[in-house]
Amino acid sequence: MLTLLLSAAAFAADGPTFWGRQAVAVSGWPTGLLSTTIAEARTPLYRSDSIVFRDTYIGAGAQVMLSPAFAITGARVAVSPIDVFEVTFRGAHGWYFGNGLGPMPFDSVTGSSTGERADREEEGFSTELWSAAVDPTLKGKVWNIVFFSAWSVEYLAFDQPSDVGSTYTYEPLRDLVVVWNDVAFEHQAAVLYQALPGGDQPSLRFGPTFRDRWAHVSGDRSTAVGALVAARPGVQPAVPTIVGLVLWYVDDNDYGGAVPYVAGQVRWELERPIGAKAAAGR
Repeated sequence: MLTLLLSAAAFAADGPTFWGRQAVAVSGWPTGLLSTTIAEARTPLYRSDSIVFRDTYIGAGAQVMLSPAFAITGARVAVSPIDVFEVTFRGAHGWYFGNGLGPMPFDSVTGSSTGERADREEEGFSTELWSAAVDPTLKGKVWNIVFFSAWSVEYLAFDQPSDVGSTYTYEPLRDLVVVWNDVAFEHQAAVLYQALPGGDQPSLRFGPTFRDRWAHVSGDRSTAVGALVAARPGVQPAVPTIVGLVLWYVDDNDYGGAVPYVAGQVRWELERPIGAKAAAGR
């Protein structure tokens, strides 16, 4: 949820469109690298001149996430019946690699920092995951203040290898220790000042943010507060949105004190008409 509501739509239409996003993110403490590709076919829902019915839609498509620890593919349906609310439903199948960066056995929910896992690299194992998720988001803008409150609830079902008898395993996407069948929650909220307007002009937003992640069954939790900045220096399609995030842990079993979570992302978005309108535009 790092980049929810951080850029305006690149295209507005009153007919079906293709919408896509490509994002690449890196992070530290924990160390991570992630590529996310999303492609959806969208069609507008009820729209009017009202400020909350200008960009409604329903869409369906696919999502692929790749990292050195896993490959996850799945289907998604996204609905925004009103501009201030959207929800995405996802189902996915993942392959986790036995290279020490992903799953490994744990007997408690401590000891999963990047350094501690590196010392146990040979204990990593490969496995598969089936998951189902719902991601609702409230968002809005008042004057030059942009805000959002984004949630994710995801059921995780890992295949436990026959030679791994531990109660817990490590889930690298959220940096949590979970049981083999668990429910992962995530909540991120932010209040951002919009210094540059975006749309057909460069954009700049920055402000405080809060992130909370926890696993329902294992009880592992990570809470952090910090700052977020998002900028798009140009309006050409090749110009990405650049996002930076710095969080300080206030509740975490493995990180704390002066150790921050630092992440950066570059993201491209594209929306184009499909069908008769697309043919007419050629």
